[in-house]
Amino acid sequence: MVKIRRVFLAALAGSLVCLASGCGPSYPECYDDNDCSTEASGKSANEYCLNAKCAECRNDEHCSSKRDESYICNSGTCQRINGYCNPEVGINCPAGQKCRDRRCGPECYPESVAEDCPENYLCENNRCVPKPECLVDEDCPEGKICKNKHCVDAPVCQVRVAYFDFDEATIRSDAKATIEENANCLNSRKDVDSIQVVGHCDERGTEEYNMALGKRRADAVKNVISRLGVKKVSSKSRGAMDPVVNGASSESDHQRNRRAEFIINP
Repeated sequence: MVKIRRVFLAALAGSLVCLASGCGPSYPECYDDNDCSTEASGKSANEYCLNAKCAECRNDEHCSSKRDESYICNSGTCQRINGYCNPEVGINCPAGQKCRDRRCGPECYPESVAEDCPENYLCENNRCVPKPECLVDEDCPEGKICKNKHCVDAPVCQVRVAYFDFDEATIRSDAKATIEENANCLNSRKDVDSIQVVGHCDERGTEEYNMALGKRRADAVKNVISRLGVKKVSSKSRGAMDPVVNGASSESDHQRNRRAEFIINP
C-alpha cells in the first residue's frame, strides 16, 4: 500500500510540474493547433492538428491560403487539383471539356444541356453538337430528303433502256415494266421539256432494214410512254450505227445492242 501511494504521489507531482511548465505531446503528436505551431514544430510554417497528428492542412482553405486556390487538402496534405481550371485567369480546359468548381469535366450532360450548350445544340456523348437539320424526310422542305441528318436535294430519277428480242419491235413484258418506271420518273421531273426515243438494232441485217426496224421499235415505245402521260415525245432510229458492244459475237452482246434509249431534252 505504501508503495502504491508513493507511485501515485510521483505521478501527481509530475502532472503538476507539466501544468506549471506547459509541457505537452511531442511533435508531431498534438492535442490542438497550438501543438503544431512554429515554435512547437520547429518548422517555418504553421501546421494544423488533424486526428492527433500535426498536418499541413485540415481543410481546403488552409491550402489556398498557403499556396493558391488550385490546391485542396487531401488527408492532411495540400495537393494540386487534378484537372484544375480557372477561366478568369486564363487557365482553361482542353477542347471538349468544361470548367466546373475549378475542375475540368465533360462539356455537357444530357440533363443540363440547356445550361451547358448554346442554343440549337444538343448533348451527344458529352459533347455539344448542333441539332440535326432533320431526322426523317418529312422534316425537310419539298424536293429534299433527309440524309445523314441534313436536308439534301432529292436524287433525280434516271430513265433506263428498254430491250427487244431478235428482229422484233414488239414490247416485251420486262420492257413494258421499264417503260412504266421511266414514265413515272419523267412525269415527276421538273427539268424535262421533251423526250426523244431512239431505236437501235444489232449489227445483223442490212443498213436499210435496221434503220426501219429501229424506227418501229422507237415508235412502239413512244406510243406506250405517251399513253402513260409523258408529253412531247418524238422518235427516231439509229439502226446499227451506235452499238453498245462493237463486233458483238455472242447473243448476250447482240441483246445489249437491241434497245430503245430515252434522250431527255431539258
